[in-house]
Amino acid sequence: MLRRIVGASALAVALVCAGALPAWAHVTVTPDSAPQGASDIEITFRVPNEETTASTTKLQIAVPSNPPLLNAKAQSVAGWTASVMNTHLAKPIHTDDGDFSEVVSQVTWTADTVSDGIKPNDFGKFELLVGTLPSTGNQIEFKALQTYSNGDIVRWIETQTPGGPTPDHPAPILQLTAPTGSATPTTTATGGGAASGAAKTAKDNADTAKTIGIIALIVGVLALAIGGVALATRRRAA
Repeated sequence: MLRRIVGASALAVALVCAGALPAWAHVTVTPDSAPQGASDIEITFRVPNEETTASTTKLQIAVPSNPPLLNAKAQSVAGWTASVMNTHLAKPIHTDDGDFSEVVSQVTWTADTVSDGIKPNDFGKFELLVGTLPSTGNQIEFKALQTYSNGDIVRWIETQTPGGPTPDHPAPILQLTAPTGSATPTTTATGGGAASGAAKTAKDNADTAKTIGIIALIVGVLALAIGGVALATRRRAA
């Protein structure tokens, strides 16, 4: 009886902690926010491998045209081939850097061989350098397709509703904040938006760890109390 109670309590702790953990297995973008109209922004897509016997061999990122990304370049990754697809605009977009008649519509990274892919229990980083972020809009939703060597395709395309539950396969989102008012190029390492995004991520991780610790402590105390009652009951019965 006591063994079953302790086992059930341990299971409860595991379930509670699992529910409190963030979805590390999702494809995400970092920084999670950047100022509108910022230039020279490095966007990194973090791609974990959720399979146990297959490698991730392709990542396709769909870039919305409204608002658009201008002059984006995909960073090369060892063992992978990167390609950027552009869409021609009927009316060019005028910027301080000149007129642009094309916007980015899709970015793809493909592993040269299966052995070059992202192994099980591992993750990869894929960076995109954006010349100029949109000066309008609140966010950019990057719908992503993750292809595995066994043919499976995970579609990270579900829209996240503000204040609602996180979907099973949410699309990575870059939030666009108010312009900083500075002409200094913003990068992942030094940009105000990137720094605030990194600080927010660190705070969220710390809060999550603290919450998990408190929950585990409470459940553990309850498990010990239940075990003590059960033991005392067995002794009286004996």
